[in-house]
Amino acid sequence: MENAGGNILENYSNYSVMGFVEVLYKLPLLLNKLKKCKKDILRLNPKLILLIDFPGFNLKIAKFAKRNGFNVHYYIPPKVWAWNSSRISILKKYVDKIYSILPFEKKYFLKNSLNVDYVGNPIMKKIDSFSINNSENLNNKIISLLPGSRIGELKYSLPIFKNLVEKLPNYTFNVCGVSDLPKSIYDGIKKFHNVNVIYENTYDTICNSVFSVVMSGTASLEVALLGVPQIVVFKISKLSYLIGKLLIKVNFISLVNLILSRNCVKELIQDQFNTVMIVDELKKIENNVKYRNNMIKSYSELRKIIGMSDASVKVSDKLLLSI
Repeated sequence: MENAGGNILENYSNYSVMGFVEVLYKLPLLLNKLKKCKKDILRLNPKLILLIDFPGFNLKIAKFAKRNGFNVHYYIPPKVWAWNSSRISILKKYVDKIYSILPFEKKYFLKNSLNVDYVGNPIMKKIDSFSINNSENLNNKIISLLPGSRIGELKYSLPIFKNLVEKLPNYTFNVCGVSDLPKSIYDGIKKFHNVNVIYENTYDTICNSVFSVVMSGTASLEVALLGVPQIVVFKISKLSYLIGKLLIKVNFISLVNLILSRNCVKELIQDQFNTVMIVDELKKIENNVKYRNNMIKSYSELRKIIGMSDASVKVSDKLLLSI
């Protein structure tokens, strides 16, 4: 957005957290930024406000903006179909238009009388521009590890990945690192002779591997669209997980399984996310040709369901028509 000429008043990506308990630690900072954002809205007096993701923050902005007479649109809306469905009433009252990036969301929002368009998924543009070639991967003994992009995720994933590296010394592990985080975070795992931490060319890293172990999130969808067999893992604090089990009402955590509405990729959650279960699944992917091929075939179906690319362009066009 900044490269396109946007004036960035505050970078909220620095305040992203995962988990119900973890957010409490950043609450004072978030409240301060919320106050600043409200002042900026009144000062700038925009013709339209586009909220993007970050629901805990942006729904409060939606209320404020609508009450002050602004036209409010929401790109990448809250996942009310998964948890906290009480937010539907907030969206109805304070948001004029929703732009969804998940194909199954449109039906859900329409059922709840919300004004919604499915615009495709923003990762498709990058995927479609990438030349995929993983035809010889079964012989390369390379595993890509995607431990997450938040410090809170890395706290749980990296120690288990370190154990995995020790367990499989005959494999090479390429860890997809995040350049915005301190590189010292990866010190514990990169000391092994069979580990490379790679900060650029993530798609190349994934495609050059026989399979991936992926922390749940958008990355699992990217790995699927790149055609690489995977295991999706997830772990947070025990308290946050217990709270989540009470509140979250979906059968899957990975976007791949959610979009397909069935179990395509293995999900290892909390205590299941351990070296033994990862190795068992890796062996299954490696040795069971039918199992592996069914996963790849499902990936093709996934791509058809997601459909269109250029989601951001579609949103921009619709915004211009709304001004």
